[in-house]
Amino acid sequence: MISFFKAKALKKLALLTMGTMLICFSPSPIIAAEKEPFTPLGAPSCASAACHNQNLGRGIPFSEYTTWTGFDPHHKAYASLFNSRSDRIVKNLYNTGAGSAGATQLCLNCHASNQGKSEHAGPGFSLTEGVGCESCHGSSSGYISVHFTEKFKKLSTQEKEKEYGLTNTKDLSSRNKMCADCHVGNAKKGMEVNHDLIAAGHPRLNFELSAYSAQYPKHWKIEDDLKRYPDFNAKAWAVGQIQNSKIALELLEDRTTGLHGVDGNKTPWPEFTEFDCFSCHKDLKLNSKKYQGGYSNKPGSLPWGGWFNGNALKLVLEDSKVKAFPTEVSLQMNQFGAQPSKVGQSCKKAIEKLEIAAQDLEKSPTWSKSQLLSLAKKLIDSGKINAEKGSWDEFAQLYLGLAAIHNSWDDLDPQGVPKDFTKELVILGDLLKDVFPKGFDSPRLFEDKFSFNPRNEKSDETFSSVFRSLHIALESNRR
Repeated sequence: MISFFKAKALKKLALLTMGTMLICFSPSPIIAAEKEPFTPLGAPSCASAACHNQNLGRGIPFSEYTTWTGFDPHHKAYASLFNSRSDRIVKNLYNTGAGSAGATQLCLNCHASNQGKSEHAGPGFSLTEGVGCESCHGSSSGYISVHFTEKFKKLSTQEKEKEYGLTNTKDLSSRNKMCADCHVGNAKKGMEVNHDLIAAGHPRLNFELSAYSAQYPKHWKIEDDLKRYPDFNAKAWAVGQIQNSKIALELLEDRTTGLHGVDGNKTPWPEFTEFDCFSCHKDLKLNSKKYQGGYSNKPGSLPWGGWFNGNALKLVLEDSKVKAFPTEVSLQMNQFGAQPSKVGQSCKKAIEKLEIAAQDLEKSPTWSKSQLLSLAKKLIDSGKINAEKGSWDEFAQLYLGLAAIHNSWDDLDPQGVPKDFTKELVILGDLLKDVFPKGFDSPRLFEDKFSFNPRNEKSDETFSSVFRSLHIALESNRR
């Protein structure tokens, strides 16, 4: 099962769910590192007992290192390459009798800091730390001796990043981009989960910023996020929708050029992960229950878009000043014989528009309760309309959006969230989880359970009934 099924949200609602170097500091002028790129020094460089390793408790300031080592799954990213499943993936991928994911650069690109490369690294750096501090915050040689000074703290996030290499993790767009290299893909850096890798046994990528943020073991103060964005959960979901579409299009654009990060090989065209997986990976019967419900895609057809360019994105962009949905890309990719050069040109145009739309949304005023309810209604209406013919991806995206809105609603008006609204969202999440057989990373039972009872035979809830109940709960509050 994909990772965002495995943890609870920030609040009540279950979200779909994934040696110490002592540094002695002395007051010093803020002088940027003399050379680029900045050098990674390794997570232990942050682990002085006087700094981020004070062990005051999970999520408490100055306990960031202990929170990471004790609770953060990123800490185990490298170690996970040495289990039987990882070795099996490498054997399948390269068709060899033996293999080690821990020695495969493709795996190390995302499962280790500094993209799995030790050259130009400091003596404290080690691949064994997994995805460490510098994977998110940037190589530390430029800022480690000054980042605690008052003068440095007064600099803008942009100045800190440009001059000293400290990655901007404050802005939603920047935070999303930081995560997306691994969780969406970046062909230029060799970070890509393609059809070959999925066929070998790797789970497909379904990233959503708000859900991941909610379940992530935090080493920062939640209050800081809410102070910066009082509507943090909903805004993170919406900005993430736009940014992840943009990043997915950047990956598609690279694929149109044949660029590939794996062993320097060119990708086939088209790359199958660009399309709806379950158009092929399902029962090819025209009289199946799913088609009786009105599912529009014929067996063997390849609808483009999937997780990162679906209906949820359209709903987010409806009120945008910039009409940024990649319609032209969609039309081209949904035709047989799509021309890579033309698709690449369309991607460029869409990428520019999406970046503008994301920045506009992030800078917009805090959403009011009425605005949150209006967006929730759009998502629920979409679910009602498509309840008998939608895909698992579509329903999961709607759920994640509604969960994010629910949590922002709770932040802004703790007494105002109807209990029935919370209850029905939990049921919707359970329905989505129930179609995952034990040991599977994909919703294998979705077609069989489509608008029918979940595995819990005592329940008569369906996608149709849940979206109707959500509509009733929301409208009762709006009156």
